[in-house]
Amino acid sequence: MNTYSVALVNGKITKLKGSRSTELASPLTGLLDRRIYHGDAEDVSAAVSAAQRAYSSWSKTDGAARRKVIEALAQTIENRAEAIAAAINSEVGTPEKIALAVQAGLPVNVLRGFAHDLDLALTDETIAHSTIQYRPLGVVAAITPWNYPLHQAMAKIGAALAAGCTLVLKPSDLTPKTNALIMEMLAETTPPGTVNIVPGDATTGAELIAHAGINAVSFTGSVKGGRSVAQAAAKALKPCFLELGGKSAGILLDDATPAVALKAIVNSGFLNSGQTCTALTRILVPNTMLDEATAQIGNLADKMTHRLGPMISQEQYDRVQGFIARAQQDDAVTLVTGGVGHPDGREDGYYVRPTVFISRDPKAEIVQQEVFGPVLVIMGYDNDDDLIALANGTDYGLAAAVWGSDTTRIKEITGRLLAGQIDVNGALFNPRAPFGGFNCSGSGREMGLHGIREFQRPVSIQQKN
Repeated sequence: MNTYSVALVNGKITKLKGSRSTELASPLTGLLDRRIYHGDAEDVSAAVSAAQRAYSSWSKTDGAARRKVIEALAQTIENRAEAIAAAINSEVGTPEKIALAVQAGLPVNVLRGFAHDLDLALTDETIAHSTIQYRPLGVVAAITPWNYPLHQAMAKIGAALAAGCTLVLKPSDLTPKTNALIMEMLAETTPPGTVNIVPGDATTGAELIAHAGINAVSFTGSVKGGRSVAQAAAKALKPCFLELGGKSAGILLDDATPAVALKAIVNSGFLNSGQTCTALTRILVPNTMLDEATAQIGNLADKMTHRLGPMISQEQYDRVQGFIARAQQDDAVTLVTGGVGHPDGREDGYYVRPTVFISRDPKAEIVQQEVFGPVLVIMGYDNDDDLIALANGTDYGLAAAVWGSDTTRIKEITGRLLAGQIDVNGALFNPRAPFGGFNCSGSGREMGLHGIREFQRPVSIQQKN
């Protein structure tokens, strides 16, 4: 059994002081294979002190110096893509092909996006007789989840460094091998103290947020976790940026090509086995096309049975199974394919059957709550007003996708959707565009210029004419 008990502090990989530990099982087999140690208050204090010392010099660097570091980090990740993909496959369960393209590939593009937009983020503005400067917030506490462990970390690290901040990252305790790789790459590419890492659990995160040396908090995770983080940050009046969950709608219009649109929607819904905050897990279909679309979606889901990876843990597997079981008992919900239990031939590990439901009740749990597993729900609509009511009818507002041919109609629909990013007809993800949501999907924005701005504050300097 491998043991992970290290932190990155002041540019060096050091042994954690914390003595609390947890054993983890492989998502692929269900067998215990790792022991992880959690950072304590002493570990957090050492990391914050290093970040504070580094801030005095890093905050004064120019754009060229910051770009050099960010680009070096991106290149290092690109060079180690295969090792990263293998680690994430073993810890998260993401199939290696997807892990290589998305888990290892996306962070490279995100970092290079920050490098591209850095000069604009540091450029002064003029408003009448005022000069507006953008200054770094200080030392940032960054807390990231397990589903995209490298990408989520780089989205915060790259933006904070570009803004002139230093930071302490508490990554998920479920991905220690990936965390160790991240530490190695950061130790090679970033100035000592600019980025520090203290792995740990919720207790470690609470110590970090409460530390007096932290000036701002950036969190990605569940709505429940976000509420706790926001409350803790609010006690000290620290700025807090949240990127939370989603229950995103994939919308099929009656003039779309169903075969193309539905395949793309299902692929999105099942990306990383549904362990993706932007997954299109609600599929909205015209009632006139409902039977045909349901049959196609069911067939597409069945083909994914042995292509998907597992859930990350027994806890996550049980959570998803609970959603499926309760939906199967709901009179307003009909099972199309899948259901409770493991897929045939996948009894080991935390694999879930790709599952599709139809719901006649827009308030059903399976419609309203984020499952975070390979579970889709189809709903029919009669007209565009009905469509918008369904699309905006949850507490979330992270993402949406619309498929159709009438560009005027699509523009009207996208203008009414409460979602932070909306894809039209399969448009690709843009790592430089702002990423974030409405309502319970969060309060901040990541990626590109807008991501850097989260870690800055404008200062107005008035000049007398």
